[in-house]
Amino acid sequence: MKKFVFWTGIYNVVAGISFLFPGIASLLGVKLPESNFWVWFAAAAVIYLGIALVLCSRNLAARASLVYWEGILRVAAFFLFGGFGFLGDLGIGIGVLGIVDLLIGLVYLIGLPKALNTTAANLLLDRVA
Repeated sequence: MKKFVFWTGIYNVVAGISFLFPGIASLLGVKLPESNFWVWFAAAAVIYLGIALVLCSRNLAARASLVYWEGILRVAAFFLFGGFGFLGDLGIGIGVLGIVDLLIGLVYLIGLPKALNTTAANLLLDRVA
């Protein structure tokens, strides 16, 4: 599980950086909003979360609560990205990223309690060590 968390953190950093370059995002089928502020804000948040995941992977037992909450955020991101990507006007690429986020989030939500031999409630309430 540590390696999975590490590599999903790296994925976040790479994805965030790719949104800083409009050419890369358009190659992925993503239609960026006109305002650069929102693109850069989202990219910075994704990069920050990626760095946090990489750091969490170094001591997963002590930082598992953060990763579990990130799993909840990824499931929520699926609904946003899926809606705006498949039903809205941000492009299919965003919808696909939403599906990837859903899969990663489910691995976190289902796999993390099993890997650490604890419950979801303990992870939500940061009672794991």
